[in-house]
Amino acid sequence: MYSYYQNEAKLPPHILVLILIYNNRLYWLTHPDGRAQLELPERASQYMHQLDRHLGKAMRAGWIKLPNVLFIYNTDDNSGRTGNPNRNITVPPFSLCKSRGWFHGDDLDILVPQMIAIPDALHSVPWHLKKDLAFFRGVPSCSRIWEQTYKREEACARMHLAYLSERDRRAGNATALDVGLADEYKVVGPDKSTPYELPKFERVPLSTHAHYKWLLNLEGMVAAYRMGQLLSMNSLVLYQRSIFIEYYYRSLQPWVHYVPFWNATGPDGEPVMDDVYRVLDDVRRLDREQPAALQRIIANAQGVAKLLGKQMRLEYYRVALERYKNLFPDMDPYLDSYVQELRKRGSDI
Repeated sequence: MYSYYQNEAKLPPHILVLILIYNNRLYWLTHPDGRAQLELPERASQYMHQLDRHLGKAMRAGWIKLPNVLFIYNTDDNSGRTGNPNRNITVPPFSLCKSRGWFHGDDLDILVPQMIAIPDALHSVPWHLKKDLAFFRGVPSCSRIWEQTYKREEACARMHLAYLSERDRRAGNATALDVGLADEYKVVGPDKSTPYELPKFERVPLSTHAHYKWLLNLEGMVAAYRMGQLLSMNSLVLYQRSIFIEYYYRSLQPWVHYVPFWNATGPDGEPVMDDVYRVLDDVRRLDREQPAALQRIIANAQGVAKLLGKQMRLEYYRVALERYKNLFPDMDPYLDSYVQELRKRGSDI
């Protein structure tokens, strides 16, 4: 059985790592001499740090009990599609994000929660005090998957909507968007997301988002991990259609938990990049004519956000690992012998 893990973990070694859960402790199997270590590897991504901080700490404190299990953990955001079904995947990795509905079919990763952007409270700002603008602040990151759809060298939602917002501001008509990038963006031109350089905006705390009626969820390199946090606001989430999903996205429905935009068809039958204006008109009309219906969407979103806190994410890991282990009837006897070998190599298990 271990040969499965060895083969899969070789591609690439700094992204796919082996993790051993044994006697409710998390061990990283990344040491050059094959030893298991409780300490994070020297080369550890932010996702590894947060997994150890939350899941590792919960196990050490006895707050959660996990089965003895060996699995492959994807320590990156998965923009490289490690679970691409076109690969010969004998053991699927546990990943924080994967694609659905793209070329080669749906990715085969087992989705588990990221432990970085976790909603920790439900926010409430009186609706009549919120600004009637679609709001976003974030870094200028881009998946570049939309280039063929829009027949442009670059078609990035964050940068293009920041351009639309800046264009409206310069025209004295900034009545729809308040979109700003937290870094300078100078990749400009007629075939880019913006024809001119965009100003840099200050980063804002998450609580600031609750002061806007409409919150834009815009993908970066993959899914925007802030989605769960935006659902916790008592604002309406305008969700950019995307092929990237987190573990809970398949439980969300358009016009039930959020309102979708992007990749829509324009009057000439071609896909458009500015349908956010039409969608914003639609939700503003809904707010005027059927305010209870709009508030129901927001309440549904907060209902989901209640299930996305840290403790529920830890429970998701528990269930995922238990069911994964059940796929390998020989897991326990193998681990007994494997742990003995690790001890011979100097592992403190």
